[in-house]
Amino acid sequence: MDELEELSISHHKVSFRQKHSLLYFILFPAISTLLGWGLRGFIGGGPYGAMIPGAMVTFVICMLLDIPLVLATIVVVFGTAGTAMGGEMTYGQTIGFLNNPGTIWWGFAGTSLKGGVWGLITGLFIGLGLVHQRIKIKIIVTGFLIFLIGYVIGLKLINDPKLLYFSNPFDHPRNESWAGLLFAAVGLLIYLKSKIGAEKFMVVLRFAVYGFIGGALGFGLGSLWITVGSRFGKSFFIIDWWKMMEFSFGFLLGGFLGFAAWRSKDIDSHSLQKITPNLQKSFLIELTSVILIGFFIYTMMELFESYLDTINNVGGILPGLLVTIGRVLVSYLFIGCLLIIIALRWPYLAFQIAVTITFCHCMIDLVTDERLFPALQSSQLLIIVIIIAASIVVGVLVAIFQRKQFILKSMFLILVWSTTTVAILRMLTDNVFNFRRDHSLSQIIIGDLFVFNVFIISAIMVSVMVVKNKSSRIRSAL
Repeated sequence: MDELEELSISHHKVSFRQKHSLLYFILFPAISTLLGWGLRGFIGGGPYGAMIPGAMVTFVICMLLDIPLVLATIVVVFGTAGTAMGGEMTYGQTIGFLNNPGTIWWGFAGTSLKGGVWGLITGLFIGLGLVHQRIKIKIIVTGFLIFLIGYVIGLKLINDPKLLYFSNPFDHPRNESWAGLLFAAVGLLIYLKSKIGAEKFMVVLRFAVYGFIGGALGFGLGSLWITVGSRFGKSFFIIDWWKMMEFSFGFLLGGFLGFAAWRSKDIDSHSLQKITPNLQKSFLIELTSVILIGFFIYTMMELFESYLDTINNVGGILPGLLVTIGRVLVSYLFIGCLLIIIALRWPYLAFQIAVTITFCHCMIDLVTDERLFPALQSSQLLIIVIIIAASIVVGVLVAIFQRKQFILKSMFLILVWSTTTVAILRMLTDNVFNFRRDHSLSQIIIGDLFVFNVFIISAIMVSVMVVKNKSSRIRSAL
């Protein structure tokens, strides 16, 4: 009996789930998101970098809930894309307020609000992914359109007029988008409430609400490390307070999403379609497809964004309308929805999107860093070759292990260790391991190696957790 046939067995034959404690449900996704969020700020900022924690936490939730493979395949793309959408928000200047005693609370309010919106979007899409197979595709696509329209409304009503502004209006003011994301999420939730059953909507709402709470507490409280560092930083060995903020954000957000998973542990994930999607194509089709997707989002969309900047300088009603539409099209909100639709249509590309496309951006961020590789910047062709070659290696690993046993575990481990490897490469090229001679051993271990230690320890911890996780459905399906 092959893998897909076995997945279609009625659930009473494979429903013996491993019992995990509440603490395990919280810690596993918390540590995974801590790692992913720390990596995101180290090897790939912006929305594409946020795909890292999004993929990691969703893989973990699927394993904890023992989600069938044919469903988990798509759920991971929902979670990856949803988390990445929050990366559209700017927050650098907001965090800057935390260094000034007179603006600490304004900065704290801004990080709490933006973190809450980020967690709301993340939880919303994870929850929607978990119930998507029992929702008509037309409803999902229409929901995405409402989502994008809500984004524009929020931008035009609050963000663009700067009615509630958490950046510096006097020194290089940033274009904020938190209200656009908030309106988008609320619009999608209202639409889903009217279109899907109460049981399915409760799953979506639960993840959205706990995501909001975890994001608000995680980013709000986590950002206070910046204040601690600015006032008392010299009294501690820890020298990277920004990473402390990121680790705290990821840990709390992941923990609350894990609690939402705990509350949803009786979710009916057995109502599979009678015809299960095809998860396998030839290696050539799979790798060619993922290369084309990467080329589109990392090259064509960037060129389109540059073209929009040219139109924006023209002025007038029509150019302004085109810029607004274009602003949506180049945002990760649109790209994320597009990636989800691609995964729904061609499920065999789902893991390539969640793992290979995510890794690809890490390599782009690494090799295009002028500070680390100044000589390399003169050869764009060599940069492209390195990025494609490294991405193909990961893509081949994804394709190979997608055809073997323990698929979810394998995908998670490939993502964890490929991104951690990029982080270590960045440390090596950035001379992180060249310690000052006047530093004591404790200063080196606790301070100089703080980020490296967190990355390695958390990567090992989640790897042990995923290997020891005995999800019956993951095993029996493979």
